[in-house]
Order: sequence, then C-alpha cells, then structure tokens
Amino acid sequence: MFMVEFTEILKCPNSEESLHYISDQIEVNSYLGEWDLPFFRAFGVSAGFINESRSWFYPIVDQIILLHPYYGIPQYNSDHSLFKDTFDKRRVFDYYNNIGYISYNDHSIYADSSKWLDYRQVSKDYIESSLSRARQYLPDKGQYLLDAGSGPIGLQQYLDLSKGYTCRICCDISFSALQQAQRNLTGPGLFICCDILNTPIIDNICDAVISQHVIYHIPRKQQKRAIEELYRITKPGGTTAIVYSFFYHSILMDATLFPVQLYRIIRHFLGKLFVKLIDSKPRLYFYSHGRKFFKNFYFSEHLKIYTWRSLNSYFLRLYIHEAFMGKRILNFFKSLEERYPEFMGTIGEYPIIVIDKPVSNAV
Repeated sequence: MFMVEFTEILKCPNSEESLHYISDQIEVNSYLGEWDLPFFRAFGVSAGFINESRSWFYPIVDQIILLHPYYGIPQYNSDHSLFKDTFDKRRVFDYYNNIGYISYNDHSIYADSSKWLDYRQVSKDYIESSLSRARQYLPDKGQYLLDAGSGPIGLQQYLDLSKGYTCRICCDISFSALQQAQRNLTGPGLFICCDILNTPIIDNICDAVISQHVIYHIPRKQQKRAIEELYRITKPGGTTAIVYSFFYHSILMDATLFPVQLYRIIRHFLGKLFVKLIDSKPRLYFYSHGRKFFKNFYFSEHLKIYTWRSLNSYFLRLYIHEAFMGKRILNFFKSLEERYPEFMGTIGEYPIIVIDKPVSNAV
C-alpha cells in the first residue's frame, strides 16, 4: 500500500485532476485495454492511477509511476497517439531512454558522464566540492525533496542530498534511469516517470526542489515554464535550486578557452542542423540562456545566482595536470568560488540558481 500514501500529492498531467490508486487486477486490465507496450508485458502491470474523470490511466511498472505522456493510456479517445512532441524534446527522450550505464564507486552512473566530469586524481577534490555544493543552499531537513530530472543519482554527493528529508521524489523522463535510481537510493523514495514541463505534483508541497543539469536540455522557449513549474511545487519557505550551464555566456571560459569555445559553438549549431537532416542515433539537445534570462521571472527578486563550478571539463583537461601545479591551480579557483560565490557564478560555466520562496507566497 506504499503508493496510497502519495495519492494526495499527485495530479493528472493531462487533466490536472486528482488521481486514484487502483490495485484490483481486473480493473487494471480493463483500463489497460489494448495498449500493450513491450515493457508492460516484460514487467507486468498490477496497479496504476486513474484520474477523477476516468479519462486517463497511468500504469505502475516496477514500482515506478508512469505519469509521462508517452505512457498515459486514454480511456475514451481510441485515436489518441501515445506521444506527440516536438523534435527536440523527442530526441532528449530517446537519448536518455537508450543511454547505457557504468559502475562507479558501487553505483550506476550514465555511460557518457566522463564527457562532463574529470575523474582524474588531480581534479578529484575540486570536482567533489562542486558536486556537494548544492546541499548548502537547501533547507537542512523537510518532508519532501523533489529531484527533477534525477537520472540514476549514482554519485554519492547527489545521494547525500536526501539526508534530513523523509522522502526523495525522483522525477525523470527515463524509465531506465529511475530503475537505476531505485537501486542507488537507500532511503525512502517515490519514483515518477514524467515531463517536468508538466510535473504531476500539486502546488506548494516540496520543502526543497533540486534540478541538476536538466533545464538546458529543455527547448529554449520552454525553459522558463520548466523553472516556473519547479517554483510552483516548492512549499512557501522552501528553496528551489537549479544547476545550469552558461556555455558560451561564461566570461571566464570564453577568456581562457577562446579557440575551444569557438569550436564548441560551431559544433553545437552544426549538430542541430545535422540531426534534422540525417536520421541517426539519438543526440542530446542543449540550449544555454545567458544571465539576463533569469531576470524575467515574476519571482526574480527572490532569485540569486551562485557558483556551482566555474571551470568546465575542457579547461581541466587542457590546463590542469599533476606535473604543472594542477592541484594548486584548482585550490585557487575553489577558494575564489567559496569566497566570492556570486561573482564566480556570474562569470563561470556552471551556476546554481537559488530561488527562496517567501512564506507569504502560496503560488
């Protein structure tokens, strides 16, 4: 009966209605009807949620609630397509539902993580300090911590974010990533496959919301809506923290990596053209807004930009080496990030956007 406990905080992503938990197998089968996705058969569906008007059914598979549009089963419109979405959103969905995993420190992490994280010993302390940085901006304790775009949460610093919270709600578009998160997370967790542009959670419920390296994979015109969704879910008095990338808006990286940054920009825009012209394996969408973007929210007066990590992996691999005072250089930047978090967040590659929701604000 574990799922019943969370019924009151969930809502239908299509109709905005409340949801009702269904565990009777005959009733579940009647709602499934003729919809027969392969992994429905592989895992079996013995429970799910139906909305108030009984127009949408959402299966529960392997203790993961499938509240993503791809898996929602319409009850009245037989012509409804399972999943209609933009090209860019679809390729992110396909990418993360096809990605592999590797083992790192006894946890499962994305197979492509070495592109973004420098695992060399010389960079270890610097990288680990950034991975832990989000924790200082979140409340020490609470009932619900929402991890929006949680992925497999395979790094210990990410797992430690749950400390002090009764339950971690892991939301992701990837069913397989949530399976890995189930294995990695040792404390209480609720696992929801969904689109964070329409997060199926009621207003003002989570003491803390964290989203790391997710928003810039959402189409550029929809990123504002995604951030507003996370703020909507945050409880008054709670905090939303978003790890973002300034990419070519990073003054520090542009100054120190100009040829590399130019190469990245050219590759980025040519890549967007390539995926539209050539049918190939799923490739990840990416769009980075600059600092001015974060001044256009109705809650901007409660929003601050700090540093999560000012240096990217290109900088680390080019300049940081054991034989050339690599650790000293990183300790210098780490010191700057700790002493001047707002300044380094403004000029560096990876800021953390921190939004404190006023107690008086119930929107």
